[in-house]
Amino acid sequence: MATDYPGYFNYWGKVSNTSEFTGSYFHLLVYHSLDVAAVGWHLLNEESTLCLDLSSFLGISSGELRSIFTFSLLLHDLGKFAAAFQNLHALDQLDLPPQVSARPYDSKLARHDRLGWGIWKIASDKELFSLNHFINSDLPGRTLNRTLEVLLDCSWGHHGKPILHGPFIELEDYCVDANISDAVSFIQDASQLVELSWPPQLFEKETLSRLKQVSWHLAGLAVLCDWLGSNTSYFPYCADKKALSSYWSEALQKAQTAVRQTDLFNAYAVQPFSSFEQHFNYSPTPLQHWSASVEIESGPQLFILEDVTGAGKTEAALCLTQRLMAAGLADGFYFGLPSMATSNAMFERVSRHYLGMFQQGRPSIVLAHGARDMHQQFRELVMVDTRDDINYQLAEQTATASCNQWFADSRKKALLAPVGVGTVDQALLAVLPRRHQALRMIGLHRKVLIFDEVHAADEFMLELLYDLLALHVRQGGCAILLTATLPVRQRRRLSNRWLQTLGCEQGEAEYETGFPLATQVSMSGVKQQVVASRPEVSRSLEVQFLSSAADCLGVIQKALASDQCVVWICNSVADALEAYQQVLAVVPEPERCLLFHSRFTLLDRQRIETEVLDCLGKKSSPVQRRGRVVVATQVFQESLDADADVMLSDICPIDDLIQRAGRLHRHTRTRDGQYQSNIIDQRDAPVLYVHAPEWSEAPSENWLKSGFRNTQAVYRSPGRLWLGMRALREAGAIRMPGEARVLIEAVYGEEAYDNIPTALQQLEDLHQGDINRKTNKASQQLIDWGQGYGASSTAQWFDDDTEISTRFSDIETVQVLVLKRGAGGDVVFWAEGNPHPLAMSVLKLPKHHADKLQLLEAVDPESAEAFRLRYRQSKYYRLWVAEEDQNFGYLEKLGFITKS
Repeated sequence: MATDYPGYFNYWGKVSNTSEFTGSYFHLLVYHSLDVAAVGWHLLNEESTLCLDLSSFLGISSGELRSIFTFSLLLHDLGKFAAAFQNLHALDQLDLPPQVSARPYDSKLARHDRLGWGIWKIASDKELFSLNHFINSDLPGRTLNRTLEVLLDCSWGHHGKPILHGPFIELEDYCVDANISDAVSFIQDASQLVELSWPPQLFEKETLSRLKQVSWHLAGLAVLCDWLGSNTSYFPYCADKKALSSYWSEALQKAQTAVRQTDLFNAYAVQPFSSFEQHFNYSPTPLQHWSASVEIESGPQLFILEDVTGAGKTEAALCLTQRLMAAGLADGFYFGLPSMATSNAMFERVSRHYLGMFQQGRPSIVLAHGARDMHQQFRELVMVDTRDDINYQLAEQTATASCNQWFADSRKKALLAPVGVGTVDQALLAVLPRRHQALRMIGLHRKVLIFDEVHAADEFMLELLYDLLALHVRQGGCAILLTATLPVRQRRRLSNRWLQTLGCEQGEAEYETGFPLATQVSMSGVKQQVVASRPEVSRSLEVQFLSSAADCLGVIQKALASDQCVVWICNSVADALEAYQQVLAVVPEPERCLLFHSRFTLLDRQRIETEVLDCLGKKSSPVQRRGRVVVATQVFQESLDADADVMLSDICPIDDLIQRAGRLHRHTRTRDGQYQSNIIDQRDAPVLYVHAPEWSEAPSENWLKSGFRNTQAVYRSPGRLWLGMRALREAGAIRMPGEARVLIEAVYGEEAYDNIPTALQQLEDLHQGDINRKTNKASQQLIDWGQGYGASSTAQWFDDDTEISTRFSDIETVQVLVLKRGAGGDVVFWAEGNPHPLAMSVLKLPKHHADKLQLLEAVDPESAEAFRLRYRQSKYYRLWVAEEDQNFGYLEKLGFITKS
């Protein structure tokens, strides 16, 4: 180790944002490199499960993996030695030798991460250092370099995306000879900071292939290490020149504190699951009994739990999760749901329970979705003070959920927390080529993935889900899928994909058609168990069809005359607006009617959700329920724990209809509507009214479109809707759970297509073509994991501000900021005076509507410019003063409207 101060000590790594340089803000480049490597040394310690898993897969020791990964981190900022980067800030006070590059620094074409590869390549091509010397191998340098570049690509990609190789620039335009010389000196000295041991098999073809798979985990760790190593709370700037060995000792101590305080990868002792009575304070349902008694096997396992709403699938999943963690198969879990609203509700449920799953300590729980900062309970859980002087022993005695602030300050860190609840999208981003994908991937390592309402996923999302599950199997993970209704072919595909990834023979297993059903997929194959259902959730729901809006209004008037509450679910916003106006015209108390759809600002949507739950929620009183009418779109079925006395639904796919029916007599009540548990519902037998076209055994091509144009635009498969209507007409009722599978298979089974009337089959073929287009688009976006963490692993890598979605939509949406005029005539937010006024004023609109708005820039450019200067975040939205638009408008009770 050199004890003098070679050239590389001349170069800076960090400078304060102040214009004046002061020594306390100066930090040598090499010191920052050591800070980041020291974090990696502690995160990938030899006893950690992650290190043991990865090293075992590679066939090397955990100590060997730890040392070579630390070495790669030491070189993560090698590109900052380039003169172009050094000249970004003039530090005349340091009396540095002038170095002028031919080109200025280019953050797009030749950023420092990419320049790192360039410096390494030039140095190795010119043999300015000997790979054989510090690797102690007689293998050809090309062979050694092939493995080293896979490792170094992980650290050079520490900004969340792989770097591009190949001819891209003349490196000499950004460097001078001294830069290369100084970088080589640092490489040689850095190799002596850790006891490097290079196992010979690491350079063999088979191990190199395995290393490419492991590289995704190492790349995620590199991002994490750079974030922590850049945190000045743990690594204050240092301007004093010290020998690298001396600073390395200091960095290791600081890194140990940083890792400990951020709670990263901490393993918490799990409380063995004893009984539902002890953990949940009630006797288990049949499905829950199965989850508490099924044998937990070794290795990755997939569980698919199918049962009706109210059967306790959530608690069954938490029971299985606790048992999997107690068996040493996981250290935490992530609960993914289809929407932010359902995520919020689940977060509150899990927060009340999860601490009882652990023997001691308070693992962090994080809410993971785009609007989580507006969730008050989550904000209150965040531990504001995480300094070293916290008395953790006292804190651990508090039986209250908590979240370490480090996990809470960025959504990108959310999956790293031991326990997470959020949208399924946050997990699916781990398989898409978007910045920080690898960070999400290591966040899912050693976690049980729980995904609820799997039946709600479209074909695009399912394609991503299949890849995520396969990735999770390769990580040795376990997953639990919850669903009310799932076609047999979909369950077969999920099971076969899991078995295929495990390398198991799939065989010709018979897939059970019973319902409710619990499925376990492991190295032992597919095990299926039909379970009973609770009497309270078993029911026969009569179905009646209505062919006109007048018939629907008649049902509503009759219900209101009996002091009942009614919900009418439409399939489009336009249909809901029309139905709402029709209802207002015939009801005796229009003020007790509500409209609920997706084209409200977040402020108004939250207000309406609260009002709906007040009048239709579990604890709603007879007075609150009397005479209430809610006209809604699909948002009602997706997120609300509401309960209607009478329900009408426009015709929709059978699985959606079953989901909607779950909000009809959802809670047990007395005859006057008072909620009461442990009773048989005393209201009249429920009837589901389905607003649908006149029935025809031989329908024309326009059977649906002629009267339900918007419905066909949304669902696009009139043949499947016809099959569902036929099945319900034959059955006369939805009998749950006994005939749920019969209904689903009648519409989605292997032979269902042949039963679609000839006139509707062409439309079905077009619809199937759309499905294939969706799955193809999803497949094209997926990562080729075998290529390793590199730019060639996919056609394109996307930045955070570039759209790559986890959901398919052929209707492009635009975010509009709804504004209004204040008392003084100035432009203010629609939600002015509320917390988070900008976020609460956002309205999502189809682009074909948004493009026709009279935006503020056109109406009042001076006000628009002043507003954007005042609110910098507004640059991401279109500005719209709704009251000044001649063609469109926005009202708090109607939402977005088209003016006639």
